[in-house]
Amino acid sequence: MPVTAASPQTGPRPTGPRTAAETFRLTLPPAELTVHSALPGLRAAISALVHPLFEVGDTVSSTAPRLTVTARTTTLPGPQELDTAPQLLVHPDGPRFVVLERSADRTVLLRDGEADSAPLVVTATPGTAAVSVEAPDAGPASVRAVVRLLGTLLGAQLTGRGAVFLHGSAVAVKGSSVLMLGPKHRGKSSLAFLAVTLCGADFVSDDTLVAWAHRRGGPPTLRGWPKRIGIATALLAGHPARAAFERASLRRHGCGTQREFTDTAWSTAPEGRKRIRADLDEFTALTGATVATDTHPAGLVLPQAERDRRGWRIETVTGRTDALDGALLSGPDLRHYTDYLGLLPRPRPEPAIRAGVLAALRALPCVRVRYGPDVNADFPRFWDELAAALALPGRAR
Repeated sequence: MPVTAASPQTGPRPTGPRTAAETFRLTLPPAELTVHSALPGLRAAISALVHPLFEVGDTVSSTAPRLTVTARTTTLPGPQELDTAPQLLVHPDGPRFVVLERSADRTVLLRDGEADSAPLVVTATPGTAAVSVEAPDAGPASVRAVVRLLGTLLGAQLTGRGAVFLHGSAVAVKGSSVLMLGPKHRGKSSLAFLAVTLCGADFVSDDTLVAWAHRRGGPPTLRGWPKRIGIATALLAGHPARAAFERASLRRHGCGTQREFTDTAWSTAPEGRKRIRADLDEFTALTGATVATDTHPAGLVLPQAERDRRGWRIETVTGRTDALDGALLSGPDLRHYTDYLGLLPRPRPEPAIRAGVLAALRALPCVRVRYGPDVNADFPRFWDELAAALALPGRAR
């Protein structure tokens, strides 16, 4: 059943009276943080970007690492001091961590270097699992910087334990998730978007996935990582949610969203593809989609979009190892989920759980699907055939 587009009113939302201070729990099990914020409205702003992929709740844990967020009252160091301090550039587009102070008692960092986020001063006391953050204000740029730091601290807990991070998209049907894996520009995000908005599947992720088991030998669970969702404008040609997206004022595009729809040509080349980008709350508001969290992996899809193909072809794949290994994030690809500077105590590695999760993923049914532009117009039939090929439980919704 298609998803009905909701109201196009996105962006900042009224949250009612804002209290001066708030304490809440942020978790992606088994990773968790207790956040204490003196910035008005920070919890609501964070929730809009990450919930429910990161769960936001009132019940805090006495053993969880603690992060305190306050408004900055001091002046940032000048360019000369920053240029001579030790620096860690996580990615050419940021973030950058500048070491302002490092001793046995505390570490003080400046986190900056991103075009769309504000600089943060981060202070950690080694061995205490306590981190404090000074932000300029509670504006959008500060919120995005805080969210990304929170993601790093949650992700580092999972990376350190051996969680499996994957580059891929996923949707779920009645709790059973389908993973779309493969190189860039093969159609992973496109298939996920159409399955969610035209066939009623639940959204899991369009870019980054994390798989984990809560105990040794237990079944793996799969969850998406909160990031902006990229939607190729070609997918919105004739789509029921197109008008809502055209009217929306998305945070990434401001009032210029409609200008992004000037070209909706179907393309497999990155230079020929135009995308609009929506935060998680914007995406769900505009499409009416439901977000699934603790899903059970049920199948792998290796999409291959081909411009000159008519229709589609679904083939069973027996050798899954190469496809799965190619999707695994490792080394520099884990940069956004790694605590390089030791802000929090290192978690205890659990290699047996990681090995069990990988074995379970490698045992999943797997298909390769080659498809062309006309799949968009006949997607429900395409999706039904794909679900049947994977023998998805309860595929009809």
